[in-house]
Amino acid sequence: MNNYESFHWIFSALLVIIPSTLVTLVLLWIVRKNVSRAKLHKHHDVAGYLFSIIGVLYSVILGFTVINVQERYNRADETVQTEATIVTDLYRDAIYFDAKSVALIRANLKKYVTYVIDQEWGVPHDAVRRLKADEMLQDLWRGYETVELENDRSKIWYELTIAKLDHLMEIRLAREFYSWETLSDMMWTILILGAVITICFMFFFGLENLRMQMLMTSLLTIYLAFMLYLVFSLDHVFEGTVHITPQAFKETLLIFERLDQASTRP
Repeated sequence: MNNYESFHWIFSALLVIIPSTLVTLVLLWIVRKNVSRAKLHKHHDVAGYLFSIIGVLYSVILGFTVINVQERYNRADETVQTEATIVTDLYRDAIYFDAKSVALIRANLKKYVTYVIDQEWGVPHDAVRRLKADEMLQDLWRGYETVELENDRSKIWYELTIAKLDHLMEIRLAREFYSWETLSDMMWTILILGAVITICFMFFFGLENLRMQMLMTSLLTIYLAFMLYLVFSLDHVFEGTVHITPQAFKETLLIFERLDQASTRP
C-alpha cells in the first residue's frame, strides 16, 4: 500500500468516526442536561445488566461478520493471484507451438491483461467492460483452434494448455462473483442498529464525572464506527478503500517482457 492509499484509508475512516462521535457526545450532553443524575442512577442495575447482554450479543455478531468479510476478501485476493498465474503459464507455454500461433496467443494474452488493468479493474458492475473482456477471452480460445500440432510433445502441451484455459475461465468467473457478493441489507440493518442501541445504553448511566462518561462513550463510539467502516471496506473487495489492486496483473506484464526476451524454444 503506497502513501496515497494509506492517507486515503485514514481520511475515509476519520470521515466516519468523527461525525459519529460528535453526534453521540451531543446526544449524551442533551440527556445529562435534561435528566438528573439521581434519576439515571436509579436504573443503573437494570441498565448495566441489559447493556452486558446486548454488548455480548452484538460483539458476537460483529466478530463473525468481520471474520466472514475478511475470509471472503482473502479468497478474492487469492483468486486474482491464481488468474494472473494461469495467464503467465499460458504465455510461457505458448512457446511450444508454431511461431504463428505463439505470436497470436501471446498478443491476445497481453491484450486481455492490459484491458483488465486499465479498463475493467475498479468498475466490476460495468457490464459493457465485462463483456468486452469476455470477448477477448473468446479471441484467445479461437487462437488455440488454429494451433498446428507438429509432434507428440506439442500435443501434450496443447492438452495441458486447454485444461489451464478452462481453469482460467472458471477463475475469472469466480473473480466476477466476488465483485458482486456483498452483505445483505438486512445484515447491515442489524449491524448499524446494534451499534446505535449499544451506544445509546451509555446514556442510561449517570456517572458523577460527566467528562469521564463522555470519554468512555467516545471510545465506544470510535471503536464501533471503525469496526463498521472496516466491514464496509472489506465487503467491497474491488471498490473499497482497502480494495484489492491489479498488482498481480501488472507483475504479469513484467514477466511477459522477460519471456519475450527469452523467446527461444527450450
